[in-house]
Amino acid sequence: MAMKKKGMIFALGVAVLLCGCVSVEEIKQEADAGNVEAQYNFAMILLKENRTKHRNEIEKYLTMATYARYLPAACVLASNILTERKGEKAELLLRAYDVIFSGVADSPDIEKVSSFLKRSCPGYMIGYIRYLDTAGYGEAATRLRDSILTDSGKYGFQDFDEKELRGIKTSCEIAKEKERLAEERQKRLAEERQKRLAEEEQKRLAEEKQKRLAEEEQKRLAEEKQKRLAEEKQKRLVEEKRLAEEQKKFKFPYTDITNQHIKFYKHISSGISLEWFVREIKGEVGFANEKMKYVGILLRRFSWPDVEFFFGTETLLSRREWEGGIWGLDKNFAIPKGGLVACRITLPAERVTAKDVIEKYDREFPGTKYSQSIKNNISEEAVRRIVMKKNVKNITDILESESVRIEIVHQELEVEFLDKQNGLVVSELNADEKEIIEKSLRSGKIQLSEDRKITVTITDKILEKYFIGITDDVLEKARKAEEQARQRMAEKTLDF
Repeated sequence: MAMKKKGMIFALGVAVLLCGCVSVEEIKQEADAGNVEAQYNFAMILLKENRTKHRNEIEKYLTMATYARYLPAACVLASNILTERKGEKAELLLRAYDVIFSGVADSPDIEKVSSFLKRSCPGYMIGYIRYLDTAGYGEAATRLRDSILTDSGKYGFQDFDEKELRGIKTSCEIAKEKERLAEERQKRLAEERQKRLAEEEQKRLAEEKQKRLAEEEQKRLAEEKQKRLAEEKQKRLVEEKRLAEEQKKFKFPYTDITNQHIKFYKHISSGISLEWFVREIKGEVGFANEKMKYVGILLRRFSWPDVEFFFGTETLLSRREWEGGIWGLDKNFAIPKGGLVACRITLPAERVTAKDVIEKYDREFPGTKYSQSIKNNISEEAVRRIVMKKNVKNITDILESESVRIEIVHQELEVEFLDKQNGLVVSELNADEKEIIEKSLRSGKIQLSEDRKITVTITDKILEKYFIGITDDVLEKARKAEEQARQRMAEKTLDF
């Protein structure tokens, strides 16, 4: 809070008058003896004589008088500190403020202090108002604030913040505000209680009405259920009709050989024509290389990367001819006649077991007979006194009937630890042996690996037999076509 220098040295004239009756030395002696008025007067004499020269002594005597809670000394001391802007004197400034804001030392004369501050130190008025309110003089603080605002033309607002002054709320005003808020709260609670009672009454009436309408609601629910069942039946009939129409769209060029269509994967069944399949999956066709028992082609769909489709064909084409034709490079290419014979699906072993797969196809093909073949692949690796015997079992589970064959290929790993000297099984490894084996596994010196996948191949046996049966004729036809093409090329080359 700023304060002008001229407003803080109002008692200078009094000091001069005193000096006319008493010598300066006598005033100093009184000041050193503890007389607060003498301390103040002596400081004012020094201040008038030479402020700069006597700065330390002025501060000393003003400080002594301020600690004795002498109001004029506190005002001059605070003014000097603020004028010189001495940051290290903050504690002394707070002490001066304490004296100024608390009035006189013992029983504060509020009107006297207020009049003094208004006249000489208007910059301290806001702080004094806050002090009065904190000290329990809320009514006096309110009157003082209102009188300053009323006398604003007389004192002016240049020495303090008008907005801050108007924003002061005294304790008595706050108490009245709390009382008003309490009354409003009581009124609001009464209104809320009335509203709650009305809502409870309304709820009770609604419950009674709900109970009355229970029979009607039950009847309505029964009618809705009957309507829903009728709609579901209609949807089922529409879906069955749609499936029947979609079935008609399938092209089965080998119905004279077999009328059965074994489900392979999703909506793909055995006997589907090669042309239908290529056009159905459009640009998703991919090729795979694998030797087959019959003339044909192995295709994949990009969106089904783990599924392969084996088609038998009645024409032998090279891989280049297939790619040029199906991918649209050869505009004259015609997809040869062929049908879907088998499908191979690769499943991750961490998600499904061979038992799960066998149970699935046993349910779907209940007339099949089960058989199994196992091929053992045994190897041994020595680790100190221990021999690790590893057996990777290549297992093929087969479900087969007259028309279908399902082969489920997977692997199982068996590991035994044998004593190198006597060949007996070691039931328990010691800590060193466990650590050595674990390090060998981590470093790759010992390989514990198996093919973590399950391969399921579903084959239409009737179509497979048919395409195997025509393989020789197809190959002979292709050989003759190749020979004819070679002869034409030779004739054209020698035509000169």
